[in-house]
Amino acid sequence: MFPFFNKQKGLLLAGDAFITVKQDSFWKVLEQYAEINGPPRYLTPDWKQAKDSVQKLASLHPKKAITGHGPPMEGKELKDGLQALVDHFEEKAVPDYGKFVN
Repeated sequence: MFPFFNKQKGLLLAGDAFITVKQDSFWKVLEQYAEINGPPRYLTPDWKQAKDSVQKLASLHPKKAITGHGPPMEGKELKDGLQALVDHFEEKAVPDYGKFVN
């Protein structure tokens, strides 16, 4: 799914460009603990492109985001979470090992 942004409402449908529940943590999925995370690690083949996508989406300054995994997020929590993901993408999103990591 391609992201969609409604500029008038500040609504971002992000798909899996970033998610609000960390999919590689059983407990976070079970609890639906909301936090901004990079795209699902098990289905992201190009981490440079993934980082570029997150940077572009963050530059839109969405007021509310709906992602492919996790609850909708808005306000300061969304703003701060996206900025932290942009600033620390390699540590927060890119796995240490796996099929799609060089």
